[in-house]
Amino acid sequence: MSRKLTQEEFSNLVEVWSADHVEALESIFDISLTEQQKSLVRAADNPTARVAVSSATGTGKTCCLAMMTLLYLMILPDCRILLTSPSFSQLQRVMYAEITKMYRRMPEQLQDLFVLTREKIEYKGTSKYLHVANLVTASVENKESLQGGHSYSYCVIGDEASGIGEEVFDILLGTLSTGVGGRFILVSNPVRSSGRFFEVFSRDLPGWTKLFFSAFDSPNVNPQWIAEMKETYGEDNDLYRMRVQGLFPRVGIAQFISGDVVTAAINNPLHPSAYSNFPVLGGVDVARFGNDSSILLARQGPKVLEYRCFKGLDTMEVASKVAEFNGIYKFNKIFIDSIGIGAGTYDRCKDLKLPVAEVIVSNKSTEPNVYANLRSQLWGKMRDWLGNGASLPTYSRDRESNLSAQLTSMEFFYTNKMQIQLLAKKDLKKLGYESPDIADSLSLTFADAVYEGKSRHFTKRPIKTARFMWV
Repeated sequence: MSRKLTQEEFSNLVEVWSADHVEALESIFDISLTEQQKSLVRAADNPTARVAVSSATGTGKTCCLAMMTLLYLMILPDCRILLTSPSFSQLQRVMYAEITKMYRRMPEQLQDLFVLTREKIEYKGTSKYLHVANLVTASVENKESLQGGHSYSYCVIGDEASGIGEEVFDILLGTLSTGVGGRFILVSNPVRSSGRFFEVFSRDLPGWTKLFFSAFDSPNVNPQWIAEMKETYGEDNDLYRMRVQGLFPRVGIAQFISGDVVTAAINNPLHPSAYSNFPVLGGVDVARFGNDSSILLARQGPKVLEYRCFKGLDTMEVASKVAEFNGIYKFNKIFIDSIGIGAGTYDRCKDLKLPVAEVIVSNKSTEPNVYANLRSQLWGKMRDWLGNGASLPTYSRDRESNLSAQLTSMEFFYTNKMQIQLLAKKDLKKLGYESPDIADSLSLTFADAVYEGKSRHFTKRPIKTARFMWV
């Protein structure tokens, strides 16, 4: 049985480990870190670190997080850590397994300082504070567990963070308000070109260290596997980009609109001559109270001119805002989603003699061989428009909602008739995304394009005289 460390001996070790986290991990776990792992450890060596790693498969990112967790519990004052992942199985089968494996590599004197369970890793040091790492699945249902955990040295460590929904991400970021600011460390295979993890890389967010781990630069990845992936999928395939290069896909799995297309539209400020000859169309998505917003949007040809968000308005108040909006833009036509609560706004706008047209997005598509319903078809028209030289307003921190995030977060599936159907708003919310109210209002402005060239009037069919006596 190994001798226990005295308090003085352990304090001296903590002082050495605190000076160089890379050297500490290699010493404690008897391991040689890769250059990629070293870059992650050094980037996180700051009480207020914000680190995001977009990684290829098999680079040892989760193993590195496991070692960092055990180290932080020993050396950081008043340390509490939240370990999270969008999948319970990922959290238990991968993250907890890596922590257990690295724990067993530690000297026995250090193993005696920890108690491991599947829900938490507790450090039994001499500190008067509770040093603990809790494993909590990153889902909206665990909102309370994700919120609690303030301490002087608070750390949020998220694995497979690309799948963490926007609402959960915002909750996690909000927990870092106490102490010295807290570490926020996110690593993931970049499986989707939408969501907050993607935004960290696609937008110029201050304070974030962004790292890319390629399989080519990792000694942990078998070169034969890289060659096989290249042969099977080709270098231009999104799976190759994600799994081998550690790059975001052009179109995420089940993602309806590509992030590249939306980014190009944001970076495309058009001169008025490019759109001034088009009719001005409005889209109105009506919400009543709750977290959803009523949206008024103006589009002129390839240009989104403006959108406005309102919360807590009743149908008459929304109609009043539509009238004010019409006074500014003199719309050729205003499309209103008249399902449910929107019907009242539509009727009031008709009374006010506004150029409104109702759209019932749950109706059947005019292209039933492609789309399951009208809403999916309108989004399809909008997607085509985005890829054809459209211009979107740039993201503003002052805006409560983000159009680009709503466009790229929409997911779809195929029905049993092989029709495209978008996820409903309630299902997107379950995934942690905000309601796509702005994007829905933009899609409404394409209602005329759906019906163009198609008669909306029924004509009498000619009656032919039967040629047979028995008819």
